[in-house]
Amino acid sequence: MNVDLREIRKSKNLTQKELAEKLGIKQQQYQRYESKINQIPLKLFIKILDVCHLKIKIVKK
Repeated sequence: MNVDLREIRKSKNLTQKELAEKLGIKQQQYQRYESKINQIPLKLFIKILDVCHLKIKIVKK
């Protein structure tokens, strides 16, 4: 899955710090996910979608 966390965050006009606070993590940890230094856990990705009021659409090929 190729997801641009920065694009998601910016589309909701949130700073890294604001989104990290909503997720209950430190801004530095969120920055590592956004920079793809660390792989984001699925549970946290789902929480980001929930906080940003977004849904996943799965398309079969």
